[in-house]
Amino acid sequence: MEELASNLLDVIKDYRNHDGIQLDTQHIIDWVNQFGEDAEFMLEEINHIIPQVYISKEKAKSFIDEHVDALMRELGYNNIIDFLSNTEFLDLQEPHKSQPAILDILETLLGEKYGESYLKYKTYPKVNFVYFDDILASGSTIGNHLTKWLDDTNADGIRNVDNVLKNNYKLSVNLFCMHTWGQSFQKFRLMKTFDDSLGKKINWFYNLEIQNHAKWSNQSLNIAFPVEEQPSNVKQYLAGLEAEKYEDYAYRKANTPSVEKFFTSPENRIKYENIILQKGILIINMIQNEIKPNIRPLGLINPNYKIFGLGTHFFTWRNIPNNSPLVFWWEVAGHNWKPLFPVANRG
Repeated sequence: MEELASNLLDVIKDYRNHDGIQLDTQHIIDWVNQFGEDAEFMLEEINHIIPQVYISKEKAKSFIDEHVDALMRELGYNNIIDFLSNTEFLDLQEPHKSQPAILDILETLLGEKYGESYLKYKTYPKVNFVYFDDILASGSTIGNHLTKWLDDTNADGIRNVDNVLKNNYKLSVNLFCMHTWGQSFQKFRLMKTFDDSLGKKINWFYNLEIQNHAKWSNQSLNIAFPVEEQPSNVKQYLAGLEAEKYEDYAYRKANTPSVEKFFTSPENRIKYENIILQKGILIINMIQNEIKPNIRPLGLINPNYKIFGLGTHFFTWRNIPNNSPLVFWWEVAGHNWKPLFPVANRG
C-alpha cells in the first residue's frame, strides 16, 4: 500500500499547504486503514478517481486562464485592457471562502501573462459581471448571491436584473466544477424569482461537469450514488429521515451509467459506494448530540431531501465541499474517525 499511498500523495500534496498542512503517506495509510479488509481496494479506487477531480493550485490557475479566454471570446474582446475596463469580478463571498482565493489567483495570472491588474480598473463603469466559484453542488450559495445581486440597483436606481434582461449587462457564472442537478435548480429558481427569459441571459462556463441529474438520460453519474440493493440498516436509515422530497432520487437505477468511466468498473463502483455509505452511517451514529438534518453519509444536503447526500467527489488545494462523503472530511473530537482531507472553516 505504500506505493499506492505515495502515488496519491503526488496528486494531493499541495492540499492546504497555505494553512501549514503537510500530508504524507502515513496520513493516507492511517486514513485508508479505517476501511479494514477493504483498505487496499479503497486506495486503488481512490487512486483512479482523485486524479480526475483534484484541483491543485496550479491547475486552478490554468482553469482561470481558460475562463478569461472564454469570456473574452464570448463577450467579443480582443484586447485585455478593454475587457478588464468593462468587467467587474464580483466579490460577494466571505474572506475565507473560495471566491476571494480565486480572485487572488486571477490577479496574479493577469500580472504574469499580461502585465495587468483587474483591480486597477475597479472604478471604471462596468457592463460585464463575472461570478467566480470553485463548485456549484446544490447551488444554494450561488443562488442566494445571484438573487441578491440581481435585485440590487445600480447608481441610476435600475435593478441589475432589468439591465441583464435588456442586454445592457452581461452576467457570467464561472466555475471549476458544476453539478447538472444543482444548476437546473438554480436556473429554475432565478427564472421564477425574476423572469423566465433570464435563463437564456446568463452565461455559464465550467471546466468539469458532474452529471448527477437522475431524471436526465445519458448522465455519467460521476459521483457516489448507490443502487437500491442494500442491507436493512441502510433501508432503515433512509426510512427514518424526516424529509419528504426526492426520495425517488435516493438510489441509482441499475445499469446506469450506460458506460462506466469514473470508477474502474461497474462492479467496483457498487462496492466502493456501498463501503462509503456504510462508513458514513457509522460516522453519523458516533454523533452524541442532536443530529443536524442536513448531515448525510454521502455529504451534506438540503434537509428536506430524502437522499443519502450528493456523493460529490471534487477536491481543491484549499478545501473540500461539505457535499462530499463524510469519510473524506469528518473530524470531530471524541469520534473515532480520521479524515483524508482535514477541512478548514467547518464545525
